[in-house]
Amino acid sequence: MNDMNHINKMNAAHRHNGLAIRTGLACAIASLFAASAHAADPVRIGYLIPLSGSAAASIGKDMSRATHLAIKHINEGGGIKSMGGAKLELVEVDTRGDAKVAITETERLITREKTPVLLGAFQSGVTFPATAVAEKYRTPWVVDLSAKADITERGFKYVFRPTQVPASANAGSMADFVGWANKNLGKQAKTAAIIYENTDWGQDMANTLRAKFKAAGIEVVLDEGYPPNSPDLRPLVLKVKGKKPDVVTVTSYATDAVQLHKLMAQMQVNPMAYIGSAAGQIDSNFIPLVTKQVATHVYTTNGWAGYESAITTPFAKRFWDEFLAANKVEPNELSVSAYAATWVIKDALERAGKADPESIRNALAKTKIENTDLTRLVGYDIVIDAKGQNPKKRYVMQQITPEGQYRTVWPENLASKSYKPVWPVVAR
Repeated sequence: MNDMNHINKMNAAHRHNGLAIRTGLACAIASLFAASAHAADPVRIGYLIPLSGSAAASIGKDMSRATHLAIKHINEGGGIKSMGGAKLELVEVDTRGDAKVAITETERLITREKTPVLLGAFQSGVTFPATAVAEKYRTPWVVDLSAKADITERGFKYVFRPTQVPASANAGSMADFVGWANKNLGKQAKTAAIIYENTDWGQDMANTLRAKFKAAGIEVVLDEGYPPNSPDLRPLVLKVKGKKPDVVTVTSYATDAVQLHKLMAQMQVNPMAYIGSAAGQIDSNFIPLVTKQVATHVYTTNGWAGYESAITTPFAKRFWDEFLAANKVEPNELSVSAYAATWVIKDALERAGKADPESIRNALAKTKIENTDLTRLVGYDIVIDAKGQNPKKRYVMQQITPEGQYRTVWPENLASKSYKPVWPVVAR
């Protein structure tokens, strides 16, 4: 009987030890899963974009859609692999086109939401002061499309602009195209009217156009800014009509661009060319609102060479097809640049290996994306210089066809093979 008691005690001890071992294994496995879950916590990106309240809201919505699509594609592709497959999560804020809102929200995103990197905010007058807040808190900011030169000319260390260049490069392309057209398309433009919204962006554009036209021997017969979102631009258009310029440059967001182009058509302002500034004229609402008849043969700069030149890889086609299917409009430079800027953050996060602002900042400063599916989509390599700027970004000139399509006509190496520029434009 004593022997039997001894055996029972031994069996009980073995069961206890086995339970302890299994419990220990379970705890160890749970710890591993917990560590894995922690490693794969989402990386939050503070995203500031105008979605209401300003003339830029329609552009902001297009850009937001593209940014969300980039997040979707990155997450479906395995997230940030160097962080255990961490997913990206947007913390989106509507700036309403208001710098004060952006300043307040930037501080909130950094101090309360703890977002280690920021993206946005499209409008120069909003981005310029808001990025100063990010710099103060040593939090990296990826600028998507704001073009004010001083955004990357202040010696800041936490502000990067990979998919845009200062407005001077855009305006320079407008003037350079006119010079090229004068030499290559027959009839020469000798006079110009410069119309622009009276903001940081508009003034930067006008300053460059003024100087470039003067250097090219083109007389500026009208040089006038206007308050954005003006309810009635008829007096301005009357001035344009009275000056009879050969070329009219229009630096406006969609609401104003639509009003201006409608009025110029109605009042029979018939220059050799209307030339837009890669804003209102490439907004997805522009052609539907002005009609194809009015938009036909309008020229505009564009930071993207378009479908024929760029949609040549499965990566690009997936972006194009899914954006078009979801939004019923074709992508444009604004949506392409927003999509690309998100992938630039993804690239930096992979190299940083952790969601730490300083590590992300250091990775962004060393960005060098060359000859990839992403660069083939945007049409230029993405390299960050000492100022946080991408010196590889270029503009093209496009013309709107009677079918409502944008076709690249300059420079010649990127020009459409199926479309020839109409110069002068057809009189209305």
